[in-house]
Amino acid sequence: MMPRRFQTPLFHAAPDSDCGTSGKGLAYDGPWAATHLKYRPDIDGMRALALLAVMVFHAFPRLLPGGFIGVDIFFVISGYLISGILYKGLREGSFHFSDFYARRIRRIFPALITVVLLCLVYGRLILLPGEYEQMGRHVAAGIVFDQNIVFWQESGYFDISALLKPLLHLWSLAVEEQFYIVFPPLLLLFWKKKWPMAVLIWAMLGASFAANVAMSYQNRGEVFFLTPFRAWEFLAGSLLAWWHFGKRHEDGAPHSGLLSTGGALLLAAGIILIDMRDPFPGWRAMLPVAGSVMLIAAGSQAWVNKKILSSPPLVWIGLISYPLYLFHWPALSFVRIVMGNRTDTIHLAAALGTAFCLSVATYYLIERPVRFAKSQWTVPVLIAAFILVGAVGGVVGRGGLGRALSPEIGAILAAQNDRYPFDELESTRFTTHRTGGDGKQTLFIGDSHMSQYWPRIQNLLKANKLSDRGAIFITCPGVPPIQSVKSDFYDGEQMMSAVSKVLEEDKRIDRVVMAARWGLYFKPNSGYFIGGDCIGSDVAKPLAYSRLGEMVHDLTGKGIRVTLVLSTPTGEKLAPQNMVRRSFDGLIEKRIEPQNQEEWKSTARLFDGLADTAASLGARVIDPVDYLCVEGVCISEIGGVPIRSDKSHLRPGYVREQLTYLDDTVAP
Repeated sequence: MMPRRFQTPLFHAAPDSDCGTSGKGLAYDGPWAATHLKYRPDIDGMRALALLAVMVFHAFPRLLPGGFIGVDIFFVISGYLISGILYKGLREGSFHFSDFYARRIRRIFPALITVVLLCLVYGRLILLPGEYEQMGRHVAAGIVFDQNIVFWQESGYFDISALLKPLLHLWSLAVEEQFYIVFPPLLLLFWKKKWPMAVLIWAMLGASFAANVAMSYQNRGEVFFLTPFRAWEFLAGSLLAWWHFGKRHEDGAPHSGLLSTGGALLLAAGIILIDMRDPFPGWRAMLPVAGSVMLIAAGSQAWVNKKILSSPPLVWIGLISYPLYLFHWPALSFVRIVMGNRTDTIHLAAALGTAFCLSVATYYLIERPVRFAKSQWTVPVLIAAFILVGAVGGVVGRGGLGRALSPEIGAILAAQNDRYPFDELESTRFTTHRTGGDGKQTLFIGDSHMSQYWPRIQNLLKANKLSDRGAIFITCPGVPPIQSVKSDFYDGEQMMSAVSKVLEEDKRIDRVVMAARWGLYFKPNSGYFIGGDCIGSDVAKPLAYSRLGEMVHDLTGKGIRVTLVLSTPTGEKLAPQNMVRRSFDGLIEKRIEPQNQEEWKSTARLFDGLADTAASLGARVIDPVDYLCVEGVCISEIGGVPIRSDKSHLRPGYVREQLTYLDDTVAP
């Protein structure tokens, strides 16, 4: 199972940048009015296209596989517009921090408070207690705009899917606000010191870009979520703003037609060529960033900008893009939470339609009136309301204000929370654990599907004396116990090196047990390779079997008894969270859909040669299906309590008390 932190998340940046584009003809005659820039409808059109790409990707990722690059477009636009205001204010001596941040509050808070409040109200109706508490913590994190850090820290091995977090999209708003807390004071410092502005911005851009590329292959979650690795995208727009408003090229450039067409082609190439499985942002983000810079640099009169981006429908969508961004992700998320694996195209399309209607109402009835209100109390009231909503989120995050559920639903929730004793399962490094006596040892190696057996083995051996048998677990999530298998994200080679070292040095080991979620590794395009090919391919699968066979042959040749444990049945129908059926009006009830053994066999066929290879070389093979399926149906619960904590892992309480098929591996 792949840790969430290494999956490119399906959520992207908010088009919340104001400063002279949205709201043509609505300029507020207030203290910051002098900082307004010339309105460019084509930039609102860029916003619209970027948002539509992201929305289609979020709802139907196969239709637009690279649509998530809208995040980069939004960040460039934001850097360009807000930096332009800053430069103009500095040049004219009219810049004040209080005015700048008051403008940001008027722009961001009205729609944001509206969306968060609606999510808290509706979430209480349809979310389970743990889900609602998590959403409350996300709301509370918004008070200091550190949702991106919270989401990054949450992206562990057992974290819930990104699709099921209604406020996950606010990470991008946090990135933007963090940037604008730091960037304006730096600009003011550069200006007062008369340091070379463009050189310093180039230096910051280069440092951020280099760090982004360097880290994109090591920790994709960190690079995706954290501001230092995203800052270069804002700075690219900022550099363009410095050229435009410093050199008086605000509405066009030489060869504007070539720039405009080239920028559009780069954005199209990004949407077509960039895949969510690629390390991102990394160097690939240069395509949308460069394309966005070129389109803005071309000016509003270039053909693409004037004829396409400035078209009235796109401009209007650009005007409502901020509330539409805020609403579309929760709408999709709530639909997926309620419908689960029954989610279909009609439901997702309805979610987008609902988000659109709510966005229009919010823009015209809340955002615009509040944003351009002349009352001096507008900003203080918005700040107070924002803090109050965050405080409510804090109460929810601590278990307050949630709804009570039936005991049978409570048993399902308890099963979901019954997880493994190894904290290290939240990492991607192998770990070693020992239990029992110092006599003969049984070595257990594999992934988290081996770790799940620890409670039973520990329980059997905990009373052993020093001279009695002990057990050693060497495991790593997402790593099969096969030599030479490689992956971009897991510590597989180091784990198997540690196994070899222990076998060589510890002469007490007389039994070895290997287990894994084999179907995960042997499926096509699994991301696991041997000899340069995916181990699920027809070319590499025999080589993987051969490597396993070599290990079994070597061990049995030394008199070590080898046991190979095949995969436990897995599937969405077996997951506790899918035993809860919900409705959009708040009904939450238990409903179990049986999983037939035949459904599991299609997965088991992915590694059907594994057992034959091991058995032919003297290993004992245990198939958990023989114990976990009865009369052709896979067991999902016993006594009203699920036996799993998710769709594939057996929960520790069940393993400890009832799972017996590995007992003789540690028997005297």
